[in-house]
Amino acid sequence: MKNIIKSISLLFVLALTVSCDSNSSDDLGYAAQEESGWVQLMQDSPSEISRFAEEGGVIELDVNIQVPTTSSDLTINYALQSVSGADPSTLFSNSGSVIAPAGKTSYAGPDNGTGFEYSYLAMISLDLADLEGTTLTEPIVFDVVLTGTSSNQIKAGLEGETFKVSQRIVIIPVASLVGTYSVTEPQISIAAIFGESYQVELAYDASSPLVLSATNSVGFDTYFYSNTTMTVGNGGAVLADDAADVGAIVALLDAFAYDATDVVFGNDLDGNTTITLGTNSGVLFYNAIDYSIILTKM
Repeated sequence: MKNIIKSISLLFVLALTVSCDSNSSDDLGYAAQEESGWVQLMQDSPSEISRFAEEGGVIELDVNIQVPTTSSDLTINYALQSVSGADPSTLFSNSGSVIAPAGKTSYAGPDNGTGFEYSYLAMISLDLADLEGTTLTEPIVFDVVLTGTSSNQIKAGLEGETFKVSQRIVIIPVASLVGTYSVTEPQISIAAIFGESYQVELAYDASSPLVLSATNSVGFDTYFYSNTTMTVGNGGAVLADDAADVGAIVALLDAFAYDATDVVFGNDLDGNTTITLGTNSGVLFYNAIDYSIILTKM
């Protein structure tokens, strides 16, 4: 009797094992679930990436592949969508796709809540060397947009979610910044105190392509100290002058100090070029007054 019971129990275990094996593989779609998910750009990337055409280098965008595994190479497709200025698709040699080798994903990474470092990030690269020989008279503004992948199980983003699939890029030709600018001070009004009116001129020298000289226009009171320069790079700008001081002397009044990245190159409502310095970090150093300036091309 004991042997009969043992035999029946063994048959039951074998039957259960076969049943579980058949239902836990392709019949349940487990492999497909492992290879489904989405791709996205990094959530903590800035809303806008600015570079200067003359500084060269490569703009690199990490692509997060939120898929547990892939059994074959994954092609990630993207588009360069023009916003203003020259069409980036005619300037850059990008193919519009990158390939992530089989098995390379970002699944073990912070965006998945595991706390582990990313095992792999695909990379979209924009080489500013592609712009050499092209005359640019205004900034190029465009979006790099993920559009899909070679797998119908792996989408760009996820429906109903806000995963980042678009990155704004602004490429500024330094030479296009040349001109006469009016100066305004949003946080305090020096003009109201001293009755001064300010204009400055930015000039460009191709032998020093990342350095603009800032001089005071004839017929207007002095704003910048002597030999002021604006050195640009990596989306920011630094003012310097002949004074051995913190920051740069403005309105011959105080030393203007600000974070070099706290600079915005844009346009006003009339389409005039604007350069805004120190909105978030600017101070008049000795008077400890919050301060910023806006240069508006005339």
